[in-house]
Amino acid sequence: MFYGSSAIFVQAAGACWYLFGIQRSLKCLREKCRDTHGCDLRLLACKDSIYYGTSSMVSDRARWAWAENRPARSTCLEDSNNYDYGAYKWTVQLVKTNSRLEKTLFPIFWGLMTLSTFGNLESTTEWLEIVFNIIVLTSGLLLVTMLIGNIKVFLHATTSKKQAMQLKMRNIEWWMRKRQLPQGFRQRVRNYERQRWAAMRGVDECEMISNLPEGLRRDIKYHLCLDLVKQVPLFQHMDDLVLENICDRVKSLIFTKGEVITREGDPVQRMLFVVRGHLQSSQFLRDNVKSCCMLGPGNFSGDELLSWCLKRPFIERLPPSSSTLITLETTEAFGLEAEDVKYVTTL
Repeated sequence: MFYGSSAIFVQAAGACWYLFGIQRSLKCLREKCRDTHGCDLRLLACKDSIYYGTSSMVSDRARWAWAENRPARSTCLEDSNNYDYGAYKWTVQLVKTNSRLEKTLFPIFWGLMTLSTFGNLESTTEWLEIVFNIIVLTSGLLLVTMLIGNIKVFLHATTSKKQAMQLKMRNIEWWMRKRQLPQGFRQRVRNYERQRWAAMRGVDECEMISNLPEGLRRDIKYHLCLDLVKQVPLFQHMDDLVLENICDRVKSLIFTKGEVITREGDPVQRMLFVVRGHLQSSQFLRDNVKSCCMLGPGNFSGDELLSWCLKRPFIERLPPSSSTLITLETTEAFGLEAEDVKYVTTL
């Protein structure tokens, strides 16, 4: 928003500067015309334009003679130092050019330069020029002040998150030293915190969503999780109310590279719906043959919980995992705990 408004104001300032400069050049030419014998102000009209410096024929001899007027040309068009142009000195070179590109880009350049550096504007005593210069310089000051304010807000937001991260890491380091954890465990904890920071930039997604009104929270989680949840065949034919309850109960999880999420034979704690990253699912078959497959975004694991919930008579003991899950890279996923799976399958 700020940069868009700044660009518009730069173009507006450049356009006004160009128009006022044209008027100053016209004023100079009028003064020279009055001082020239046989010159009429109608020769300055734009009906039949003359581009100074060209050799195209003009039917009106008076206009041709005016075009060849050396004193007027040298004073008003060739050198800006021969006339008091004030802040519009640079427009002299635009008056005698026929290039639309130059007439478009040069005022934009002037506006950008003046507003970003507060300008170094010369001025005459003409009141309109003084007012224009005051507006341009004041606007440049305001834009720079707003830019500094935005940078300050950005730096504050960034540094505050980094400071919170550093404080958290100091607390974690103190706790690991107090508990005398081995260096291998300490390094894994550090890697987890760094990768979690890199993935979320210090934003606690669960806390942020939980602070929203209940209806808005459910709608957002429904939007984020619906496509993933529908990958499960059992959930595809459930009504919207059940799907909303499923989406409302999932939690955002992050796993670091090389982390063992579950081992084959361990109780299955939750269903996982992969959002970003890849997992390796492996299991041992007969004769110690190892079978591996990769789970990517849109895939899920933990479907053993579905059979466990639907089995009758119901057994409280969690089912064993049929495979080992290992992260191949930093992975983001939504998790649905075993108790939540049990709840939604009984709706």
